[in-house]
Amino acid sequence: MLTLKEARKIQKERESKALILFVLFLGLTGLITFLLTTFTNVFSIHTAFYLIPIILVCFSIKKTKIYLFLRQKEFTGKVVRLDVYPVKVGKIKGEHTYESGQGEALEVSLIVDNGEKSRMIELYAGELTAKIAEGTKLSLLRFIDQPIIID
Repeated sequence: MLTLKEARKIQKERESKALILFVLFLGLTGLITFLLTTFTNVFSIHTAFYLIPIILVCFSIKKTKIYLFLRQKEFTGKVVRLDVYPVKVGKIKGEHTYESGQGEALEVSLIVDNGEKSRMIELYAGELTAKIAEGTKLSLLRFIDQPIIID
């Protein structure tokens, strides 16, 4: 289980890594677009080839998770509602390779409220979620996938 201090340190590392990778991917996309326009006539063949740089930018946004910078850096509040329900997950192989069935897992839906705003998060049930109850004080950080319990 992470402490808030450790989580903040990990978040800072992941933020800088995301920024550096995004800038590198954006530069690479610019270089590829420049090379395609300068040395080929791909864009004059069909307008669908204009999607190449757009797809590369979308890929870089998704891969680096730069969109997480649009979220609040740290959100601290108390759990006001906790729901546990089963969800279907991917295929689980049986004894033979040709047998497969849908597996089920428990998912926990938390509503965290700090008096001004509330946020809802969903995560799979596990050791961490077993320690969370209504009234537990949590901190949600944007680059950390799990809520941090504040003692």
